[in-house]
Amino acid sequence: MANVCRWLVGVGLVVAATLTPRPGLAAQEVTRPEEIKSKRLVMYEDATYVRLAALWKDYNAAYPSEYAYANWMYATRYAGDPQYERLLDQGLKKYPANPTLLYLKSLLKHGAPDGEERALLERATALDPNAMDPWFSLVTVYMASGDAERMDVALQRILSSGILSDAVLDFNYNVLASLEPGAILITNGDNDTYPGWILTRIVGFRPDVAIVNRSLLNTDWYPLHLIEGGLPRFTDARALAALRKSVMEKMNAAKIAPPPGGPFGDSLIVQIVAAAQHAGRPVYFARTLYETEQLAELLENGRDLGLVTLVTPSQTAYETQLKNLYGTWVASFRTGGIDGWRLRRAPETDAGRMLVANYAHAILNAQEPLRSHAPGLRVELFGWYTRHVVDALAPDLKARAASVWCEHSEDAEIAAWCKQQGLGK
Repeated sequence: MANVCRWLVGVGLVVAATLTPRPGLAAQEVTRPEEIKSKRLVMYEDATYVRLAALWKDYNAAYPSEYAYANWMYATRYAGDPQYERLLDQGLKKYPANPTLLYLKSLLKHGAPDGEERALLERATALDPNAMDPWFSLVTVYMASGDAERMDVALQRILSSGILSDAVLDFNYNVLASLEPGAILITNGDNDTYPGWILTRIVGFRPDVAIVNRSLLNTDWYPLHLIEGGLPRFTDARALAALRKSVMEKMNAAKIAPPPGGPFGDSLIVQIVAAAQHAGRPVYFARTLYETEQLAELLENGRDLGLVTLVTPSQTAYETQLKNLYGTWVASFRTGGIDGWRLRRAPETDAGRMLVANYAHAILNAQEPLRSHAPGLRVELFGWYTRHVVDALAPDLKARAASVWCEHSEDAEIAAWCKQQGLGK
């Protein structure tokens, strides 16, 4: 799965190396680039990964080691280098026990029927149980094989490692807290899926919610796995095979690339919504789920409810839902991760920082409905925003949010704040 966030900033930092270059190299200053991390933790633009790959290549040439080679390959993968697979295989011949290289090789074996993907990942975790990338992949490998016990072990490993920041976990907690009982939540990528699985399966918070990952719907096993797990029947093996064949034939005939959500995922989401509606179960799209042509109508006709959009009809009045949601928001949303020093000192490319922007966008979208239906809650939400969110936003979003707040500043508290921002009437 690709880590999904909408706000990307390309930043590359380097720190001075203290080693001596390998004899025979031209005398020049060689610096050690930043360690390459999964996009579920830090996300850069493609050009930044190209630059980092070049820096790690030079560093490995000066100070050859399995650490340097592994970082080079990690950056090279994200950079989309056409030589990546060949270089990775060369690295594995030289460093066959490097967990990062084994993990990267497993990604090339994703879905292979011979079990090589699982073998590579389990070897990586056996060599270094603290290497977290393989554990993330093992979650879905075990899920695909129906091994719920090992899947939960992998999720527990991820939780215990601390690799998921409190800001990321809190965001997912707050999303789950926004949902009706028995809800189905459609998610997009790693940071709105794995933490949700951890919370529902390991922590025991909102186990009634079924989390459906958009990316995994493109596999041949996940849709049937969801039905076996209790989702309303939206397809079967024969219909799924026919859909996959039909879509691929059309794409090949038109010579077009798969859409951003994958070739089959969005078609199956539409079917899930229809089946859930028939069964009387509410379906929500996470705010992190980016819009595509197939999902546009569902989003347009849905109800914007903060961090989620309700895309199935509801018998509850929108006014009531707004009051319930934002009452829960100001009273019960977790904010420790947002307020913590780790997030406040993190770069804007940090996953937690990028997720925080979703709070701001949700609050901005709610301004008019709250002014109409719950003005008192709007004031409470303003207090929540200024206490927990504003200082974690990028400057452009912070400025836009201030402009929206101050467009209607009838309340004395909001008016005073707007005056401080130079936006008071």
